Amino acid sequence: MNTVQLECFLAVAQYLNFSKAAESVSITQPAVSHQIGSLEDELGVKLFVRTSKSVSLTREGIMFISDAEQILKIAGSANVALHAKCNLFASKM
Repeated sequence: MNTVQLECFLAVAQYLNFSKAAESVSITQPAVSHQIGSLEDELGVKLFVRTSKSVSLTREGIMFISDAEQILKIAGSANVALHAKCNLFASKM
């Protein structure tokens, strides 16, 4: 599982549309579809029900939203903290 997969998942969950999700994360729609497919394979569950006319979250997808949000929040905080520590270290040299 990686942050791109999670960002794509949350965007599709928000828009319930792969094309709009792709625009929001600035990658192509096929790339979003690939990221969602690989995340579903890794988790062993379907996160979305897709038809030719609509996209909806599965029960598992709904349950996964808060975890995905928390993982991305922690990853973002860790990134900020690491850069702050690196900058502090560099300024002491």
